[in-house]
Amino acid sequence: MTSPRAAVLLALVLAGAWVVETMRPTAAMPPFAQAYGMDCQVCHTVVPALNAYGRYVQRTGYASLDPGTIHRADPLWVGENPFYDTQDPNEPHRIQWGNLAIHAAGYIGTDWTFHAQQWVSSADQGGFTDTLWVTYNNLFHRDGHLFIGKLEPPAPSPFSQFFDLAGFGTPSITVGEHVWPFSTNRWGTKLMYTHGWLTAGIGYLGGSADLGGANGATDWGPTTEKTVQWQLTDALGYKPFEFGAYGGAGTFQTSDGQTDRYSGAAGYAQLDPVNGLPGAFAVYQRGRDGHAGAGLGAADHTAYTAEVYEPMLHDQVILAFRNEYTDDGLGHVMHADYANVAWFAIHHVSERLANGLILNVQATMNQGATPSWQGQLWYVTTLGGPRRGD
Repeated sequence: MTSPRAAVLLALVLAGAWVVETMRPTAAMPPFAQAYGMDCQVCHTVVPALNAYGRYVQRTGYASLDPGTIHRADPLWVGENPFYDTQDPNEPHRIQWGNLAIHAAGYIGTDWTFHAQQWVSSADQGGFTDTLWVTYNNLFHRDGHLFIGKLEPPAPSPFSQFFDLAGFGTPSITVGEHVWPFSTNRWGTKLMYTHGWLTAGIGYLGGSADLGGANGATDWGPTTEKTVQWQLTDALGYKPFEFGAYGGAGTFQTSDGQTDRYSGAAGYAQLDPVNGLPGAFAVYQRGRDGHAGAGLGAADHTAYTAEVYEPMLHDQVILAFRNEYTDDGLGHVMHADYANVAWFAIHHVSERLANGLILNVQATMNQGATPSWQGQLWYVTTLGGPRRGD
């Protein structure tokens, strides 16, 4: 029989692999910039980090954009991002060239929108489905947006759209055998409501694997983790400061066959860099696992993230520093620091093509570990020009 210590070790290894896999920024939307003929900074502080207006577009499932304009765009684009990590467990000190993804986003008619991201290859391995959702937007006088598919959970925007190479540790803290899923794309549904200053969302989410098989889109059995997650935010599309809360409750099956019933909540605030002030993002989260793993019992965790970031050189370069703290309630306390630089080196929007080249460099300084460096060169491009109007 596997010992409790071995089970915890296995869970920590899997959690580490998950963090490495999520060290990738998600995509901007070059077809939208092309359709409108606008610069990427309309929605982004520095791609892919969203500003206040970009966050509003994201929460509405793109329904805040004009369908006639978006229909002009070819919804497909591709992205390639060679990646380097001095402490990669599989390819240390080697460039991973196999990071190719195909994306699509846009309208179906006037009431439905969609987004898809399929990795053709990732980390020099096979691909997987990162995102695949459709949204019905004609609810509550078009203030309600019902998402279905593999989607981002109701949570702060930086969890899914930011320039840091490392995923945030607070919403994905490991407690015993359980990796918290508050920032993980998962199969399910969510309802987002945006009206004036109020954004509210609630979702029911299951597995995170591909379409078929265990933990996939069709697996809602007793061993699949399931979560009800919510978000409540004070935010306007033109207001640089927002604050709110998110949280949820769910079930997770541990290695001894028992069920971990967990719940937690967090408060957060975000400030866009304006009027000479740097940008800032802060989260404080608490949660409880009723059964953290084999032989572990209950555990109460605490975690926080604090980050400041400053754009410069006409918003083409951004510098950021992040500090994170996690206490799993089982005697494991971790401090981590990250320094990031992102350079939006090339971006071009025209009737023919919309593309961009972004360089990301990160220094990682985790407690008890040797400092490491990560780097990524990320290129995205549309596959043609928009259709001309009648």
